[in-house]
Order: sequence, then C-alpha cells, then structure tokens
Amino acid sequence: MNKTIKSMTALFAAAAVTVTSFAACSKNEEINGIDPSAPVAHIENPPNGKKDLFTIKYSDFFGEYNFFMARGGYTEENDAELALSQRDNVIKYLAQERIILYLAEQAGITEETFTEEEKKTIEDTVKENVDSWCSSYRSDAVNELGETYTEEELYNKELELFTAFLAESGLTADIFRTWEVNGLIREKLVAAVSDDLSAETVNAFVQDTIDQAKEKYETDLATFEKSYTAFYIPEGSRRVQQILVKIDDTSISEVAAYRKDGDDEKADEVLNAALEKVKHRIDEAYSKLESGESWETVQAEYNDETDTNGTDYTVYPKSTVVKAEVINAAMGISDVGGYSGICKSDSGYFIIRYSGDAEISEERLEELNRQGREFLANEETYNKITSFMETYPYIYDYDLLGLEEGSLEITTASEETTAQ
Repeated sequence: MNKTIKSMTALFAAAAVTVTSFAACSKNEEINGIDPSAPVAHIENPPNGKKDLFTIKYSDFFGEYNFFMARGGYTEENDAELALSQRDNVIKYLAQERIILYLAEQAGITEETFTEEEKKTIEDTVKENVDSWCSSYRSDAVNELGETYTEEELYNKELELFTAFLAESGLTADIFRTWEVNGLIREKLVAAVSDDLSAETVNAFVQDTIDQAKEKYETDLATFEKSYTAFYIPEGSRRVQQILVKIDDTSISEVAAYRKDGDDEKADEVLNAALEKVKHRIDEAYSKLESGESWETVQAEYNDETDTNGTDYTVYPKSTVVKAEVINAAMGISDVGGYSGICKSDSGYFIIRYSGDAEISEERLEELNRQGREFLANEETYNKITSFMETYPYIYDYDLLGLEEGSLEITTASEETTAQ
C-alpha cells in the first residue's frame, strides 16, 4: 500500500456554489429559456426503481450553482474559469449526494432514524445559519423600514430580503435544512463503514505508513519532513528548548541576501558586526545558568522568540529544515536537562537545552489509529460511490450543464490503483 493518511473531506464537501447572470425565476418558470424540470443528469436503469432519486433536474443544479456565484459576487463574464469549475463541482456533488443517500438507506440510515438530540441540533444550526444570513441584510432593512421599527419588524424585513435573494436562485431557506440533514446522513454512513473496519486492518494501515515514514527519513529527507513527521521519530531524536538572542532584523536580512548570492565573506562580516552588539546578553544568560538560575527564569528574560518559551521542539539527527548548528548543539549535550554552550547562527546567539528523548507516545499512536480509521472509512465510502457509478453510470446533458463532453467521466477503481 503506497498511501499516507490524508483528508478525504473534499470528496464530500458541499460544493454549494452559483452565477448572477441567470435571471430570477420561480420553480415553474424557465431558467435562461430552459425548463427547470429538464434532467441534467440521470441513471437509465437505477436500482430498486429509484429513478426520481437519481434524476437531477436543471433547477437543482441551477440553485446550488447560482447561490454560490451570487453570494460571492461572481459573474460568468468576469469569472469564467471559476464559473466553469463550479459547474463541474456542483454536478459532481449532487450526483454523489444521491448515491450517498441511497447507500445510507440500504444501511438503514435515513432522517427518520435521527435521534431527538440530532434533530434539535439540525434545527438549531439551520436557525443559526439563517439568522446569520439575515443579519447581513440589516443596513438594507433599516433603510427600508425608516426610523421607527421593532426588533421583530427588523428581523422580518431582513428575512424578506434574504428570501428574495434565495429566490433569485430558485431556492428557499429550506435548503439549509436539506444540507444539514444530508450532511448528517453522510457522516453516519462513513461512521457505519468505520465500524466495519477491523482493528487489524487499521493497525496494519498505520504500521505501513510508519514504515513508509522510516524509509523516507533514510532516503528522501525533504519528503519525510514535509509529510511524514507525525508517523515516525528517528532514533536519537531529542526534544529541546532554546534561548535565542537575536541580532537586528536588518542584519538578518542582509546576511540572508549575501548567503543567497554566494558571498559568504560579506555575510560573515555583517553577521559578526551584529553579533558583537548582542554578545553581552548571551554571556549574561549563560552566566546565570552556570550560577544555578533555572532555565525557565533565564529563558523568560533573554529569549527573543518569546513564543517558544516553555515549548519543546524535536530535533532529528539529520534534517533539511533545522540548521546544522542547532542539530550539533542539541546532539552534543550529554544528559537530559543539560544545556549547550553558546552557539551562533545567522540569526544570533543561542543556547539549547536537552529536555528529553523524542518518541511516539501511546497517546500519539492512538491518535494515529483514529486518523487511520477515519481515512480508511472515507476511502472505503468513496470506493463504494465509485463502484456504484461504474455499475450505474450517470448520463449527463453536457449542453445544459455548460461543460465539455465527457469531462465528467469517472476514474475507475482499477485505474486509480494503477495511478497510485
């Protein structure tokens, strides 16, 4: 298996998005000369006679699409690339949403199975969202009401204006409830898939990822530090803290610029001059540590990067990110609790404290297993959707969708595996 734990949320994220060039209309009127009931996607022979479920009408597509475009102030004329991308996103989202609802129903998950607490949470969230939208119309509402009005009248006017805005996309405020209900059904389906995953499967996946991380540390350090540090801590790694006495920002920038240009002689000249100005502070800090003052006290007084006070960070025996002088200082300390001598870098003088050995804790392993289970559940759910679409392919009306012919063809599971 050649995969890392990553988020699959985007596969199910609501692509509820929209285009102000569309004319306002009601459900029964034509939209840009198109019958709202015209199917933009359907399945010819769907399972269990679910033809209506798997028929996406132009009004369904238009509402989601136009709402996004309108709320962002986008137009097809000025934002053609975005508009095209959202047409693609919306129809894919709507197609997958119907498959999720079907798969969930087959698993016994429907709105009717929601608990009273879940139903209340949905209603509260919908009210919150609608109220938030309504408040964005407050100044317009005040202008229309004049000087005298009650709080109830103000809210009703805000709601009226927001409702009119939704109507331009052929929507009502009920769409917010639909999104919440379908979102919870989706979560429950993924949770059901997760419950079916054995601990052995999850553990094997996590261990495989840990093994990959170890291999990356040995062969591709940059990739390891970019993507795999959560899964593996190399042997000999240490948790450290620092006291950094910085040179002035102008000198830091000049040194960096000279280094970039390959003029190390000039860089060292600027650096040494700047270091001389702050040498007394690092000497004071080191002297206080030597006289027995606590690390915490000295760090609080002298560390110029105060956001790192009391904070450990991990230093690996080799790194492309952490500077060599920091690694050498950290690895050169004999005992836990000990500290380095005074070292210098292009940022200033520093002292490193060896806080403890770095290792993956039991809590971290538990978290990796939780993330691994979440990833596998999302992936398996996506595979179920893909498998369904392979068996029951959607037929798209590319002309009505405004998309290039064939652009919505799916990648099969076998093709995806080969690509990976």
